[in-house]
Amino acid sequence: MRLVDFNLSVAELDPHLQVYFVQDKRNFPVESLRIEDNWLIMVAGKKALTLDQFKARSQTISGAAQLAFSKNGPHKLFGYHLRSGKLILG
Repeated sequence: MRLVDFNLSVAELDPHLQVYFVQDKRNFPVESLRIEDNWLIMVAGKKALTLDQFKARSQTISGAAQLAFSKNGPHKLFGYHLRSGKLILG
C-alpha cells in the first residue's frame, strides 16, 4: 500500500488510534518509522504511535513510498483493519 493511499483511507478515522502491524500472526506496536529506498518501514517497539503521530512523522515522505515492515528485507503491507482502538496494518 502506498503512503498516499493509506493517508486518504484513514483521513476520517480517530487520530488517537494506536498503530500496529502484523508479523507472523502477532501484532507489534509501530514505535518509529524508517525510510529505505522507496519503502516506509514500520519499526516495532514498546509504545505504539497514534495515527496523528504517524501522520506527523510521515508528512515529508513521498506519497509514493510503500508501507512495509522489515524481516530480512522489506515486506509490503497491503491494508489494515480496526480492532479494540488499534489500527492494525497487515
